[in-house]
Amino acid sequence: MKKTDGIIRVGGVGTGRIFQWAHLRAYPPFGEQARLVGFYDLATERAREARDKYQGMLAEWAEKHPDRADDYRANIAELLVHESLQALLDQVDAVDIATHARGRMPTAIAAFEKDVSAMAEKPMARTWTEADRAARVLARHPGAIFQLNDDNVFEPKYRLIRDLIARGEIGEVQTATLIRGSGLDSKTVLKAQANGLENGGGCLMDYGSHGLAGVFSLFPRGYRPVKVKAVQIGVLYPHRVLEDEPFIMEVDDNAQVKVMMENPETGAWATVFLEATWCGGHIGRGEEKPGSQGGGYLELVGDKAVIRSTSFTSMQIQYYSGGVEEIPLIQYPGESVSVHDEMNAFFCAFREDREPEIDIHFGADVIAVCGAAYLSALRREAVTLEEFKDFSRDFVARLGDGEKADDAIVLELLKPYRRR
Repeated sequence: MKKTDGIIRVGGVGTGRIFQWAHLRAYPPFGEQARLVGFYDLATERAREARDKYQGMLAEWAEKHPDRADDYRANIAELLVHESLQALLDQVDAVDIATHARGRMPTAIAAFEKDVSAMAEKPMARTWTEADRAARVLARHPGAIFQLNDDNVFEPKYRLIRDLIARGEIGEVQTATLIRGSGLDSKTVLKAQANGLENGGGCLMDYGSHGLAGVFSLFPRGYRPVKVKAVQIGVLYPHRVLEDEPFIMEVDDNAQVKVMMENPETGAWATVFLEATWCGGHIGRGEEKPGSQGGGYLELVGDKAVIRSTSFTSMQIQYYSGGVEEIPLIQYPGESVSVHDEMNAFFCAFREDREPEIDIHFGADVIAVCGAAYLSALRREAVTLEEFKDFSRDFVARLGDGEKADDAIVLELLKPYRRR
């Protein structure tokens, strides 16, 4: 039975690495307005592990904040591991979805059908058809909302740049260039992320969707992606070590794409150049460039100035009229600020009964751009988002509006990267 005390109760679905590492620690500060109370995972032991870890966190917060100790103890008493998704949905107001990509939109749809709101990790879906299907279900349940939990959007550096652009500091944006990803020796890539049917693609769906969400959020309202060109998408290192075991890559590990952004009301347009990588960034001249979230390579060219950022500590604005301004950046541990802020945005939208800024349509556009890039690589030509959506709808018309069509789309788009 759901509570009526005004506190938003949240259930975690998919309680593995990213949930335990990043999500759990974001919840305790919200104790007076939102509580994490339920845990569900296909591997029940993983849900118990997350529950136990969070119980320990709440106990520590109760000791450090004696004025709120009763609230934290009350939260501990509510923690439950559920044997089924439906059982969890009966007890919560919202779900925090951190399953593999394959499970995200089916989980969101199950939530919407019970008028339960949802937020989901990136990539929010494997295919645009999955995202579109969820959007259509959500439209029939106005009591629920959805937020794409892409913390790039809430990263302090991105928020600062968004404010600078909104104030007209660099004029009208002409190009945006960024690298998002990891080096060849990184241990952050998991086998599930390198499984096309689980993730919908390789590094482009992983770090590419992450980077696109961040950079799309920098553009003034009204800009939308309309056309995509694959510069190159390939497998640079087919033999890897993932999770300490030999692994043969059958998805892309490096992708460079161009995206045309357009504001149909003003006719203005700009180009986004993105490199998504699991083997180091290579856009432009010079040595390998960083692709990390806070310190990755990012350059925005406006008609008045250029913003450049390649480190965690500062960024520059170079004005065409003369002069360079160095802007220091606040340091913070890991993703502690951005994950907290993305959840705060969701809770505010929930309380105000409105759509979040990073809503299901924004997320669906990001997935459509990734899919259009893979299609562009197949066709060796630029592809509009509408052409890609027509390509996807053809699978649905032939195979039905469900998982069979989604799997077929993934297999077709990733055909060039599988071993013959």
